[in-house]
Amino acid sequence: MSAWPDYAKVLLESYSESRESALIRTEMESGPPKQARVRSRVMITRNITAAFASDADYLAFLDWYSNDIDEGALWFEFFDDVRNSIVLARFAEGGLQANAIRKPSEGIYIWELPCKLESWG
Repeated sequence: MSAWPDYAKVLLESYSESRESALIRTEMESGPPKQARVRSRVMITRNITAAFASDADYLAFLDWYSNDIDEGALWFEFFDDVRNSIVLARFAEGGLQANAIRKPSEGIYIWELPCKLESWG
């Protein structure tokens, strides 16, 4: 199984996650709505930004994305910094849009890539 590349650094300041509901809710004619758990596991969606220190790292990531995980369709191992564990993840939606960010003090560009990943929780 493929793994998230080490050179694709996840920026924690951009990290967010959401969990789908495991409940079904039924409105009643009177009184409070009823709720019941209907799923033992739920999908967790993570919005992250991956940063690349060089063009070579960014191009290597594109190769990994295209060839190793079939344009984002396949599952891969992802280290979840929040839970301090490895989870199986995949890209939630196809397509990528990277941004070149100039660091004037260093005279270089880095690449930032917003991603939406999903995993079973």
